[in-house]
Amino acid sequence: MKKNKLASILLVALCLASTVKSYAQTTKKWEGFSDQQEITQSFELKTEELLKNSKFITIEQAAVDLVAVEGKKVDMSAVKLRKKALDAAEIAALIQPSFVAFATAYDCGNCHRTHLNTASGYIISEDGLIATNHHVIEGFIESKNGKNLAMSIRTHDGDVFLVSEIISAFKDADLAIVKIDTKGKKLIPLPLGNTAQVGDNVFVMSNPAPMINYFSTGKVARNYLSPVSKTEKLPQTDITADYAAGSSGAPIVDQYGNLISTVSSTRSIYYDMKEQKNLQMVVKNTKPVVLLKELIKSI
Repeated sequence: MKKNKLASILLVALCLASTVKSYAQTTKKWEGFSDQQEITQSFELKTEELLKNSKFITIEQAAVDLVAVEGKKVDMSAVKLRKKALDAAEIAALIQPSFVAFATAYDCGNCHRTHLNTASGYIISEDGLIATNHHVIEGFIESKNGKNLAMSIRTHDGDVFLVSEIISAFKDADLAIVKIDTKGKKLIPLPLGNTAQVGDNVFVMSNPAPMINYFSTGKVARNYLSPVSKTEKLPQTDITADYAAGSSGAPIVDQYGNLISTVSSTRSIYYDMKEQKNLQMVVKNTKPVVLLKELIKSI
């Protein structure tokens, strides 16, 4: 009886494997449509391999460095501003090479696989400087989902790198800059633009979980000063373009493809705020590029 049951289980497993293989072999390639599952699986597998043979910053070191580099100014070359106005499709194609998936690789403790908790980021120098949110780095350090292993970066062409160093941080502005070892590969950085005006068009590329490479458009809703302490206020920019959890650290660009802000958070406004009922709108809070420039010497 036990042998028959085992044989049946093995047969089912073989059938399922055969079905998956057959599906993989016969699935048509649709031009212009990305396979999100394939991208995610490849990201995980490449991260696993890098964890075996690459140098990367650990949780312990990241916790020390994130505090140590607070306010540190980075020496990097300015990227020439783009001046040609583009339509939305052109902007999406233009900024894609500078956009990255910024993931925390972790061990869930229940299986042998390496899992990824993915956020967003963008390239600011060709030699491997990446900008994202400060709270993304804090999330890696806090290690809530299991045992966090490393921070992993995926570029648009499928290359994967582990974060080797935290270069600079601005906690009150929710911004951080990290470094990856590109092994000599030159990346494509985003030019750092200027403050956008209320009513200007904005464009966002981000990874709202579980989606990746999600492009949305909107307007600058308001520019204002927000208190971060009893004595200090910092610039903020609210926009109307959609984004969600997983979009943290994503680039926001203008009609030319220049960076104008960084995704940071959302705030839901309910008719009944106390009971959080009858949602009326979601405010999209971002960190204007002037705050990132505070961390860069040459700008």
